[in-house]
Amino acid sequence: MASDICVRVGRKIRALRRAKGWSQQLLADHAELERAHLSRLEEGRREAGLRVLERIALALDVDVEDLVRRG
Repeated sequence: MASDICVRVGRKIRALRRAKGWSQQLLADHAELERAHLSRLEEGRREAGLRVLERIALALDVDVEDLVRRG
């Protein structure tokens, strides 16, 4: 079972991606990730390491803190 933080971070990534109007593939390309890996992150089924969070944050033009902050 995914931990609460993984689900929360995944939902935040998905919301930010959708707010930009981006597909998973487009974000994955910008963050240099496999689309399937990004999908698992968004679903909270995979825990993201700091380097991956940094790449996603840079692609989305947000701070890493924005991805992990509650609320």
